[in-house]
Amino acid sequence: MQSRLSPVRFGRAAGRTQSVPPQRNNRTDPLKSNRQWSQVSWPVSILFFAVPVVLALFTFLVPRLSATPEVAVRVTDRYTGQQISGALVQGEQGAVNTGPDGTVRIELPNNSSTVTIQAPGYEAISTTLSRDRSTDWQVALRPNVLSGRIVDEETSAGIAGATVAMIAPDNTEQATTTDADGRYQFNSVPEDATVRFSSADYGITEEPVSERTEINLTMRPSFVTGTVTEATGAPIAGARVAAANGSAESVSGLDGTFRLTGGTDVMEVLVSAPGYAGQTLPVDSSRKVTAALDTEKIRAVYANLGVLSDPERWNRLIEIADTTEINAIVIDVKQDTIYYDTQVPFYRGIDGMVTPIFDPKELLAELEDHGIYSIARMVVFKDPLVAEGRPDLAVRDEVTGGPWLDMNATPWVNAFNQELWEANADLGAELGQLGFDEVQYDYIRFPSDGDLRTADFGNDYSEENRRAAIAGAVAVGSEKVRAAGAAFSIDLFPIIALLGDDQGIGQTLQDLTPLADYVSLMIYPSHFEEGNIPVDGHPNDFPAETVTYTLERSQEWVPGTMKKMRPWLQDFTYPLEGYSAYGPTEVRAQIDAAEAQGVSGWLLWNAAGEFEVSALSPD
Repeated sequence: MQSRLSPVRFGRAAGRTQSVPPQRNNRTDPLKSNRQWSQVSWPVSILFFAVPVVLALFTFLVPRLSATPEVAVRVTDRYTGQQISGALVQGEQGAVNTGPDGTVRIELPNNSSTVTIQAPGYEAISTTLSRDRSTDWQVALRPNVLSGRIVDEETSAGIAGATVAMIAPDNTEQATTTDADGRYQFNSVPEDATVRFSSADYGITEEPVSERTEINLTMRPSFVTGTVTEATGAPIAGARVAAANGSAESVSGLDGTFRLTGGTDVMEVLVSAPGYAGQTLPVDSSRKVTAALDTEKIRAVYANLGVLSDPERWNRLIEIADTTEINAIVIDVKQDTIYYDTQVPFYRGIDGMVTPIFDPKELLAELEDHGIYSIARMVVFKDPLVAEGRPDLAVRDEVTGGPWLDMNATPWVNAFNQELWEANADLGAELGQLGFDEVQYDYIRFPSDGDLRTADFGNDYSEENRRAAIAGAVAVGSEKVRAAGAAFSIDLFPIIALLGDDQGIGQTLQDLTPLADYVSLMIYPSHFEEGNIPVDGHPNDFPAETVTYTLERSQEWVPGTMKKMRPWLQDFTYPLEGYSAYGPTEVRAQIDAAEAQGVSGWLLWNAAGEFEVSALSPD
């Protein structure tokens, strides 16, 4: 008998029931009932099995998911790769030190974190660690400490008091001095730095730091001591003693002694003094030099472009030097153009500036064969082709806007422009390197002839500034010419010896005499005005008195420099009516007056290159 109760279907949750509407027929199908039960029971079975597993995994994973992930950081020396023990790693969670293997594990609270890593003797760095990228990090620190010792090559003793400078790539410096044992140390060495060691007695040496933390250096003594005397044994004060390689120079004292310091690899010294023949002397292991200088008077004639380009006229000057007291020739090398194939870039860039008419090596070889002293004369600021080719360097005319012109319609370059100082000095140095015994600056001044009221120098045209400009140009020329192995001389207006101020041209004996080896005042009596010299008439009629008075007055401005004086003397007749002619008598009178004052020589000027040979003593 069939039950009257309705069948029950299990829902998804255990214990829940649903009413099922009555079926159309009341017969029950056993197979159908089994299938329905099977369809309901397998999800329930899985559910009963899965829930405990999920609960167990949740219990296991929750602590892991809540923990902060860790990364390993290994700190090494950038140069050696060695691990750095005790390096401090500072992060958001605090600071920890690396272990003996240079490694430390740190927690990263976020996906990425910035840490600072530092160690004594190393440059600290900050970097960002990311747990997404790696759990093992290696950081290399750059050593930034340099130490070392400087010792004497001969004694192995430490060199105390040497200056050690650390020079960064941007040329900033930090400096220290060595202690009593020659040791030094820097604690903050920039990357790619250079270290410079310098000592007055040992010279200068530079080394790149590179990847070194210790630099020890052995230095040779470079100082030289000695005495400079005349051949008679009398001491010479003010003699110039220079390392032949140009690394240092000194001056002898009143007793003739000197101490040359600051040089590098000084194997030879050049010893010179106004009025004496220079010497080149070796430096032996004693580092002591004794120089006995012979007196020397330079007596020169002048060779201009016309003479240099005419073999017959040139040979005539050689003959004069071979047969008379003349022992030198002043050779024009630059006046409007340059007369040899200069390699100075500045002048090669000016159209028409280089017009070779002689080979300096051949010319100098000939002079040497005849024992003739060579003086290269170069005009400095009366430079018309440069003024035209580089108008930015020219004196400007305020009215026309173009170049200012002197009374001969010649443009001048502006002596305030330091580019011109350097270019002329470079030319002078080249002449010294070619073998000229001396380089002479002429027209080393501001213009004087012409309407200067319209001249625009682009500067405060005061006496102070004019003097500073001319002294600056002379100083640069003197330094470069002397470094090239030649003597350096300057031509000056004699009026500055009479009056003492710059006369509007920037020249004074006070400023310029200390910078030159020789000063050539252009003492042409015809160029003086009546009243300049305390004589009864025009100075042209008193050649000896004019020379004597001018030289005497020069010593009032620069006492004790008579041996630096080597005046230009007049060997021509001034071509104006009323001026008496100059012949052998007038020329000789000037020579005798100059020598009586104790000058170191004289130069004869004749623009045509024709000289009164009978005024000269035979060889």
